[in-house]
Amino acid sequence: MGRRMGEKQHQKHDPGRGTGRDSTKRGRRGSASSEVGKSRRKETTAEHFGHISTKKELESSPSRSVLRLYTIDEVPSYLCDNASILTGYRMNYTTEMCVRSVFALHNETFNIWTHLFGFVVFVVVITFFFVGVLVPSLFHHQVSSNGVQSASQLSRDSLSEYRWPTLIVFAALAFGALTCMLCSATFHTLIPHECPTVYRWAHVLDYFGITFMVVGSFLPMCYMCFACTPSLKWGYMGMIFFFGIGGILGPCFRSWTDPSYMRFKIAFYVCMVGSGLIPITHIYLILPLNISTAVVEGLLLMMVLYGVGVVVYVFQVPEVFYPGRFDIYLSSHQLWHIFVLAAALVHFFNCAAMYVNMHSLPLNC
Repeated sequence: MGRRMGEKQHQKHDPGRGTGRDSTKRGRRGSASSEVGKSRRKETTAEHFGHISTKKELESSPSRSVLRLYTIDEVPSYLCDNASILTGYRMNYTTEMCVRSVFALHNETFNIWTHLFGFVVFVVVITFFFVGVLVPSLFHHQVSSNGVQSASQLSRDSLSEYRWPTLIVFAALAFGALTCMLCSATFHTLIPHECPTVYRWAHVLDYFGITFMVVGSFLPMCYMCFACTPSLKWGYMGMIFFFGIGGILGPCFRSWTDPSYMRFKIAFYVCMVGSGLIPITHIYLILPLNISTAVVEGLLLMMVLYGVGVVVYVFQVPEVFYPGRFDIYLSSHQLWHIFVLAAALVHFFNCAAMYVNMHSLPLNC
């Protein structure tokens, strides 16, 4: 009995045994608290980000379904080349999100739609001109009520001689206009793509489109107005082809799309388009005044539209005066797109008028 009492007292006062049981209990309580903490953190994380455990859930998660917009302070520098546009930026979009953003409102919406609209307009105008005017007069020598009478006054021999070259230069004009509109709309759609390679090549395509349109715009003018002076015709065509080679090779270098080269690129394209003033002046000098006036007026109107557009774009008017006010509507880049579309349409109709009145131009040398 004494031994039992001693054992009981020993057990009662044994620090080792008490500590073991207490530590076990504390361990269990600590483990339980840890599990509760983890559970709470999971709930908090799930509430904040949504539960994401599989690829399918990732693709359908709120972060991928909502087209979030960002401010200028949240996006990388290559996405904000205009310090006066403060909001409405897209970033880290998938291809599907980029496509959906075409129908959403952000600071690129009107950049996309001005040239998507331009593409559709050119499809209609080009189809009407080729099907209703150019092809019938070149290949069927038809006289219709839509203005082909003048073009059809050329002899069959003359039409045979100029048939394919005429078709080629107008096809180049049409291809350049359509390519410029489509490549521009594509680039502005894919600007926020999460893959840098997609962004870069979309940017390259945009520059290609500009080059194709400028080169294509020169060809009908030079071909028809300098038909009797082959040296001038090929000289001016060679000049624009020289610029065209630069406009194709340049964007293939990474430095071309670097914002630090912006001034150089603007100067290059201004010189490329501005070089058209040389043949325009020559046309005015060599053609009779009654013929050259309408032709030159159309060409000068095109140049003025391009010029005003460049000034608006370079000096970032009007948002430079009211930063943040023109983030979504009527920013300088959007106005630049409108001027480009207007200039391209003016030039196409002017070239079509040259063809319709081809008997007045020196094609029968």
